[in-house]
Parts: sequence; C-alpha cells; structure tokens
Amino acid sequence: MIVRKLLSISALWILFFLGAVLPVTAQVEFPIGYVSRGGTYAFIRLIEQHKLLEQEGIKPTFVYIGGPQVSQALISGDIRMAIVAAASPIRAAAHGSDLRFIGGITDKEVAGFVAAANIKTPADLKGTRLAIDRLGDYSDFRARKVLEMFGLQAQKDVTLLQIGAQTARFAALQNGHVQSTFVVPPLTLVARKSGLRELADLGELGFPSSSGAFVVMQSTIERQAKEIYGVLRAVVKAIRIYKTDKEQALGAIAQFMRLNDREALEETWRMNAKVLKDIPSPPIAGVRVVRDFLAQTDPEVKKMNLESFITTQFTDRLQKEGVK
Repeated sequence: MIVRKLLSISALWILFFLGAVLPVTAQVEFPIGYVSRGGTYAFIRLIEQHKLLEQEGIKPTFVYIGGPQVSQALISGDIRMAIVAAASPIRAAAHGSDLRFIGGITDKEVAGFVAAANIKTPADLKGTRLAIDRLGDYSDFRARKVLEMFGLQAQKDVTLLQIGAQTARFAALQNGHVQSTFVVPPLTLVARKSGLRELADLGELGFPSSSGAFVVMQSTIERQAKEIYGVLRAVVKAIRIYKTDKEQALGAIAQFMRLNDREALEETWRMNAKVLKDIPSPPIAGVRVVRDFLAQTDPEVKKMNLESFITTQFTDRLQKEGVK
C-alpha cells in the first residue's frame, strides 16, 4: 500500500516536472469578424473543421457581425481582421481610418441575372422592368453597370424599380410585376426550376466583386504580420479543399448555411467553386467599382488614393512560397 502511494506521488511529480519543462504551443488571440452566412463564406467552416488556424499558432475565433458594424469593430480593436464587402471599409478609410485591403476570396460576383421565360436575350429586356433593392444603393449601381454590359441604358431601355430584399424582388418577378432581377445561390436553382430564364451568371460575365475581402488595420500589419500571413495561408488550404473535395465542401456549406437540400447545396457549391481564387489576392477591380459608386455621393471617397489602402505583400509571398 505504501509503495503504491509512493509510486502515485512519483507519477504526479513526473507529470508536474514534464509540464514545467516541455514546450507548450501557445495560440495567439486574433479574432476575425465576418459579415455573411452565405455559401461564399463557407470556407470558414473548413478552417474550423481542419484546425487550420491552430496549425498556424492562432486561436480560432470567428465572430459573425452583420453590416457595416464589422468595420467599427475592426477600428475599435474588438477584432483583428474583417472578412467583408468593400463599402464600409472604403467609407471608413476615406474618413481617416487606417484600414488596408490585404486579400480577398473572389474577384467576381456570385449571382445570377434572371428574367421571365419569354425574355430570351438581353435585347428582349427593352421596355421591361428590373427589380432592385433601393434606388441610389449598390444594387442600383450594379444594375446600371450590368445593363451597360448588355448595351442597354437604365431608365431609358429598362426601368429600375425599388422593391426591397431578394425575396421580395424574386416574388415580384414571379408574379410578373417586374421582368428581371438578381439572385444569389441557391435561389438561382429555384429560379430555373420555376421556369425563369438565367440571362447571365455574373461570375462568368466577369462582373467585379469585393465580397469576402480581407481587411486589417495598418497597425496590425506592423505588429502581427505573422498572424495575418498565417490566416491567409489557412484560407488557401481551406479553399483548396472547397474546390477539390466536393463532399467535404457540401458538408461545410450545409453546416455554415444551415441548409439540408442536396440540390441547393450543389448549386451553391458549383457557383462559388468556379470563382474562388487559389491565392486570395486583394479584389482590386471590385474595390474600385465600389469606390466609384460611393464617390458619386461622398466627396471624401472621390478624392481618396485607393492604391494606398491596398497591399499585396502577404498574397505575393503566398504566391512566391506556395502553400502545401
């Protein structure tokens, strides 16, 4: 009995000693905010599942923060990185915040331009109505730009009607109040099944996007460059899985979007997989398009030097070194 106790005490001392001398891998705090639970952002779930941030010595902390509040959280220091569309960071940067675009998961919009079944070509849109969210907002701007790509002029050839959110716009199209609108997956699948016509896939059309841009403060670049690079390296690995392992990607999308319909999941995966970039370089064209839109009403945005808010140092290194 005494021997057993002595052995137990010895074992405890050995564990204490080993715990004191063996190195412990510390995980650095680096909270990341994101603004969407859509399929484009489902790579986040793959990062979590495969513990890709832990492999970089980073504590995995993703925080959902909808809307422009994510930029405020970044500026206040509540998060270290934001995964966000460009509008709110551009506004903040133009008005004095030291933000930097350091990467982005795609350069192209993930959306479909859908129309009534009797509209077979973009030329058939003449004299029809197109549903947008609100006049003067980005949906208005995008509609005008896409119509230009079709050789059409908004409010002359095609009337823009402000209808509201995507579900309301889609309902207006179905009931014939409008003849076209924009939808994102998986509603693109519902549109086709409803007999509507997909006139264009905005990704294939090449319409620029800034969705999923990576934004940090300049001070974070100076103090935590290692962690920034580690996050982007984890993103590269997650996107590779997303694009090459369909079943894993579908599972991640299902969990991230809380979606169980197999066809809807496949539609979401299909449209995203073809536009996600292997190296998440800053979406310069998409950022510029948003800047041009905001500059129409904000003189501070109009005079900003956009290039000074974009850095490719991390993605250039990723490209040079390669990620295994």
